[in-house]
Amino acid sequence: MNRPSRPGPRAFTSLAAPPRALALLAALVGPASGCDKAATEPAAAPAQPASPTPPAPAPGAAPAPANTDMPEKTDPLPAPASPPAVVAERPLYYDRPLTPADLSGRTLRELTLMRNTIYARVGQSFRKPWLDQHFRRFDWYAPAPTPDLTRLTPTDYENARAIVDHERAIPRAMFESQQKALLAKKAAGPLSPAEDVELELLAVHLGGWTADPELKPEDLSPLADPTQLDALLSANQLATLSLRDLRMLRNTIYARRGRPFRSVLLQEYFGAMEWYTPDEEYTDAKLTPIDRKNVRLVQSVEKASGGPLTDYEHKVEEGWFFAA
Repeated sequence: MNRPSRPGPRAFTSLAAPPRALALLAALVGPASGCDKAATEPAAAPAQPASPTPPAPAPGAAPAPANTDMPEKTDPLPAPASPPAVVAERPLYYDRPLTPADLSGRTLRELTLMRNTIYARVGQSFRKPWLDQHFRRFDWYAPAPTPDLTRLTPTDYENARAIVDHERAIPRAMFESQQKALLAKKAAGPLSPAEDVELELLAVHLGGWTADPELKPEDLSPLADPTQLDALLSANQLATLSLRDLRMLRNTIYARRGRPFRSVLLQEYFGAMEWYTPDEEYTDAKLTPIDRKNVRLVQSVEKASGGPLTDYEHKVEEGWFFAA
């Protein structure tokens, strides 16, 4: 049985689709790729206008900060400053020979403490309250009725001499300048106890109170204010003076009348005073009745304190070179 033959391509091409079907197909498939768009395609959205360009900043003007929601950035806090270096205090006692650097820049109070520390270490007692109070702060200090001088070394003696020589080499103008500075500070407020001591020591080295009399402290010793010798002294005025001070005070009475001295120690001491003029014609007849009574009072206090120092004792024990 013969099957009917398949229709060839021409049979398909001869078929024509209804117009309505073609329109439906076109609507479902859409326009072919590469074809022009239909005129009915909706127009594109209008372009947004460009943001206006901000004006350039004026020359030298700082740029405006950015407008953000972030907190404004601040510079980091500076690191805390390092505490000032603590300058170690120089010691007051050396078991080696002193050098100029050990003494340079010291106040008279410091030099006095250095000189007396040498003797405090071997039991020296002190009549001056500020010296006594200073050394009693230390456990090693053991005052004795008589210091044990055998414990002093040759270096101790040489250091004591070096301290005194350094004091004597300080120019008078420097003492006057230091006194002026302390008085200016005192005008602004009270001085410290150490500064009060320094003010008196300056007066002693200057041979008396040389500044404005209205600024003179009321509690100066007769050594710091020899004008007190114009009146009768009291035992209370001598209560805090060492044997060295008492000897100097007794001879100050004579020096004010022009007495020359055979003792080299006294010659050096009074030779530094501007008011001292040796009188080769001096006799004790120049002493006033008040002078004589003051001499006797000082001698009585010296005797009660152990007796007046000879030049040797004055030099070796506490006197000129070492003590208060």
